[in-house]
Amino acid sequence: MSILENLNIEQRKAAERVEGPLLILAGAGSGKTRTVTFRIAHMVLEKGISPYKILAVTFTNKAAREMKERVEGLIGEEAKRVMVSTFHSFGVRLLRMYGSKLGYDSNFNIYDADDQKRLVKNIMKDIGITDKNTTPARVVSAISKLKEEGITPEEYAADSRGFLESYRTVSAVYSKYNVALKNNNAMDFSDILVNTNKLMDDLEIREKIQERYQYIMVDEYQDTNKIQYEIVNKIAAKYENLCVVGDEDQSIYGFRGANIQNILDFEKDYPNAFVIKLEQNYRSTENILEAANHVIKNNESSRGKNLWTDKKGGQPISIIEAKDGREEAYFILQEINALKNQGYNYKDLTILYRTNAQSRAFEELFIKFGIAHKIFGGMQFYQRAEIKDIIAYMNVINNPKDSLSLMRILNVPKRKIGPATINKFREYAEANEMSLFEALGHTDDIKLGPALKITITEFYNGMMSLMEEAEYMPVSEIFTEILTTFRYKSYLEGIGDDRVEERLENVEELRNSITEREKNAEDLTLGEYLENISLVSATDDMEESKDYIKLMTIHNSKGLEFPVVFIAGMEDEVFPSQKADFDTGQLEEERRLCYVAITRAEKTLYICHANERFVYGQSQYRSRSRFLEEIPPHLLESKTKIEKPVQKKKPSASKGVENFNPFKKKVVGSADLNLPYSVNDRVTHKKFGLGIVRNANEKTVEVEFTAGKKKFLTAAIDKFIQKA
Repeated sequence: MSILENLNIEQRKAAERVEGPLLILAGAGSGKTRTVTFRIAHMVLEKGISPYKILAVTFTNKAAREMKERVEGLIGEEAKRVMVSTFHSFGVRLLRMYGSKLGYDSNFNIYDADDQKRLVKNIMKDIGITDKNTTPARVVSAISKLKEEGITPEEYAADSRGFLESYRTVSAVYSKYNVALKNNNAMDFSDILVNTNKLMDDLEIREKIQERYQYIMVDEYQDTNKIQYEIVNKIAAKYENLCVVGDEDQSIYGFRGANIQNILDFEKDYPNAFVIKLEQNYRSTENILEAANHVIKNNESSRGKNLWTDKKGGQPISIIEAKDGREEAYFILQEINALKNQGYNYKDLTILYRTNAQSRAFEELFIKFGIAHKIFGGMQFYQRAEIKDIIAYMNVINNPKDSLSLMRILNVPKRKIGPATINKFREYAEANEMSLFEALGHTDDIKLGPALKITITEFYNGMMSLMEEAEYMPVSEIFTEILTTFRYKSYLEGIGDDRVEERLENVEELRNSITEREKNAEDLTLGEYLENISLVSATDDMEESKDYIKLMTIHNSKGLEFPVVFIAGMEDEVFPSQKADFDTGQLEEERRLCYVAITRAEKTLYICHANERFVYGQSQYRSRSRFLEEIPPHLLESKTKIEKPVQKKKPSASKGVENFNPFKKKVVGSADLNLPYSVNDRVTHKKFGLGIVRNANEKTVEVEFTAGKKKFLTAAIDKFIQKA
């Protein structure tokens, strides 16, 4: 009996197709990971393909870990020879092997967003940039986008709009930033992909990789950017045994450079490609899937999958309408208490929102009432100052050229080494073509006071000793030696504020995480440990067994599933965001994001919206999201509202809105209405300009114009309005 007997018909077709290009269009919850892992098992056990020749690439550590575990469960020890990896981990592996071709030592460090900002800040200070409107964070963001689009500093300088100060700033920093990274023997996240792509242009290396990985699988192909697309296709060029798995309806990372055309154009790239759709959903109820299908069918880019399930019926989707964001949070808390009484645990419940800023109201309320919760995607553990300090020590021990990490720790704990002293060493290092750390060993050549000279020599000798010991010492012992040699815990205790205990607990938690990683990885080296933690994502530390409510952005929820989901802030200009109003591409991506949010729910889904939101310190009226209007009414159930305070002037969207709403007779969004205009139609008006229809009935349309003004127009007699 074939191992594939356990798959459904479409999954089996996909798993059996081993040779040639294959596109698997896998709807949400359709068992794509199961299909891919059984495909690998089929290749190894039944087709006799060497696991050594298989490469499976995905986007998150969690997905890669799950895939590895499942493959091992199917084929045993042979699974360790299959390369299952994230794009970045795969790139780092190649760069450790071949990075010398690009001028890097194999022990290069990986800079995270905070490191990048500090490096850019130093460069801006060094070259005297005073543009206060262009922050280091903005420059880092711009440089990352340029790298992902394959635009070099030279190309950008030639093409940049010199009349704009922000462009001049980015142009001035970009090349110096790259030089600084190279001097520090470091790469940022974009460099990992850019440099991997450069390696693929080396004929000798490319041929080695093509021979090694003759069978390639790429998960979440709709999320690939230009560089990732090029890497994959260069490796696959020789044998064309490329299987890509994805869902164009879940392409939600356009802001990071993801290009939906990569999956839409796969058949153009590979004309002999075989295409299979996985449409049977194993996650959600029929009602939830029907809602998701109705929303996404409004996207022109959708290829027309129709998710279905054996889980017939299910609960209606609960619609919660609140006066404002604070009341929305109270109502959700009220529902959480009711769900607890029904036997649900906190770990079954998840709150999703469009932006991180929306978490504040929930966090304040849950703290007030002692509700166990965890926010994913806020300040992560490895971004805390005390953790960054210890990691910086490790970075320098692993890679002495890393001057950015060195400058972080030179005066932590306090050693009275100020900016003037650091500049002396930087100038000496530059003049003598050596690293900043090497310069610290030349205190006799630099004018220093006796006490400062002793302090720097002690620091240098301590680091040199740890560098020698690191070659044979476990990471956990290196950690302990750092704390002991440099008296770091005493330094934290001496800070004397109300966060001392929390900081010390974080340091101990870091020790625990190192010990745990050592148990799971035989002979873990310092370099391997630093690489692992540098590639951690926002949801990698999600502990399924712990009983807390999860709060996260919809982007962070991608690939996850939960018994009960609350989607908060379903209002126009929040979700979809304001940017989507006059940009069809943005609107389609927002709709895909809505589709992702809906399909995270297994059993129960709440969609919440408020009639007012505080925006830039002012309360503003909000209409409920147009995406709600795309869900058939028979799938929805309005939950009882909390008793609302009476408003003096502005009517709330409970009773007050009904009193003045010209659409009271019949709400738009019903597909059976034969109206002159529909919700979300783009229209033009001779007086008011371009606008979007927000509501409509047989006689009246409500239009929001580009200036932000909403107008009620009588469609039958207003001769100045027409469809755009």
